[in-house]
Amino acid sequence: MLFKESIISALSSIRSNIVRSFLTTLAIIIGTAAVIAVIGLGSSANKALDEQIDDFGPRTLVVSPGQNRRGAVTKGFIPLDIKDAYALEKNEEHNWMISPYISRNRQVKFNNANINQRIRGNLPIHFKVRGYDVEYGRIFNDDENFGRKRVVVLGAAVPKELKTSPQNILDKEVLIAGTGYKVIGILEEEGNTGWQSPDEELYVPLLTGAQRLFGTKNVDSINIGVEKDANVDEIMMSIERILRAQHDIGPGADNDFNINDYSQFSDLRRQATGIFTALIAGIAGISLVVGGIGVMNIMLVSVTERTREIGLRKALGATHKAIMSQFIVEAILLCVIGGCIGVFLGTSVLYLLASFQDWPFAMPFSAIVGSITFSAMVGLFFGIWPARKAAKLDPAISLRYE
Repeated sequence: MLFKESIISALSSIRSNIVRSFLTTLAIIIGTAAVIAVIGLGSSANKALDEQIDDFGPRTLVVSPGQNRRGAVTKGFIPLDIKDAYALEKNEEHNWMISPYISRNRQVKFNNANINQRIRGNLPIHFKVRGYDVEYGRIFNDDENFGRKRVVVLGAAVPKELKTSPQNILDKEVLIAGTGYKVIGILEEEGNTGWQSPDEELYVPLLTGAQRLFGTKNVDSINIGVEKDANVDEIMMSIERILRAQHDIGPGADNDFNINDYSQFSDLRRQATGIFTALIAGIAGISLVVGGIGVMNIMLVSVTERTREIGLRKALGATHKAIMSQFIVEAILLCVIGGCIGVFLGTSVLYLLASFQDWPFAMPFSAIVGSITFSAMVGLFFGIWPARKAAKLDPAISLRYE
């Protein structure tokens, strides 16, 4: 009954001073809203990153040319050969997908449009490795690659750059470096990946690009698609072993190629986002403590204003515990109400920001519970001193207080 009476008394006091109560909890509201919004933004950003990684397809390792060193002197790069990709493809130890590529800029013409664009020579499996989907038509196949056929798949933005539409250019010929190539497919929009823009590129079969367009057997790099739960360290060791044998590199000699796992940058970005979120949430949490100090000050004023009431209650038999409970519950209730309002505001702000950034809405339930719980703890901590001051008042002196 004591707890119930304390809540009723606290609610009555808050209602009787509604404006002061709101101003008292304002710092709690702002602090909680900031914490909720920042934590939610961090979660939404990480979820958006996870979705992008899933859309990107399998985890991709990249083998690139290494520097040619003679002692301490660097003499350019050792190129990778198409045969290096075939050597990796013959390996049966790992279930990986090998996708070498060559890329150069060439003039592309269609009707009166003329652009200088990036042309990539790829194997058909490249689209699966990178997670690219076709919106119109199809991709080229192995027969077209081995037959050096003049076919091309366009990135989603290329038709617009050629001043036409996907429907009008599909199954038509475009001129690449003065030679006609049949457009057999157009990719879905992928967006900018940060270091390349697949929507603005054109894709031809690898051997077509190597022999007809670029006149080289060297590849820029080799993409290796592996399963997301694969042992990357073991796979990288296998790649190194195969390529060292392919390049006839003796024991103790340095590799003339590099193996990179670019997905590690996503992990680093996720860690950086987590650290940044925790830092900003911690700074925002300081306002909760500041709000607690405000609650304590107002509660001390309330004790002074209600001195006669406290004296009367004590004269009628209210115990030390009852008086303390009344003011502690009131302080906690003020902070919890402020915390709940802050959660609502913070969630609303998060929803608007996530919609603006086109991110998924992700609000951890633990953040909501944690924020309200922390608000209650702030109320408890900063409500003890005013409650003790109220409980220690002498009833005889309190009754004479004006």
